[in-house]
Amino acid sequence: MENLINSLEDNLKELYRKAIDADAQINTLKKQGHGKFTAIFTDETLFDLKADKFMPYLEQTAEQILKLKESELSAQDSQQEIELIVKKLHLLHTTISEFRAALK
Repeated sequence: MENLINSLEDNLKELYRKAIDADAQINTLKKQGHGKFTAIFTDETLFDLKADKFMPYLEQTAEQILKLKESELSAQDSQQEIELIVKKLHLLHTTISEFRAALK
């Protein structure tokens, strides 16, 4: 379980810098009169929030990883939670990459 948590945390760290950069780009676009949207993920059931930046989604995922880390459940007992976290991380990676590619 420890290796799994470390892997999730490494993924989170990798996304952190990308999310900060993407949010800065969103701020720049909004100042230029672009980026008139209210949420990054609109009809997603993965996240319990709606935000126009990436960091709130990343923070929610980080909280879930922390809960998992502090939990005394085995990996097998936490399988649904782990799958949800992995899906969120994947969606964040994909969306940030697509956003960065669209700006080039």
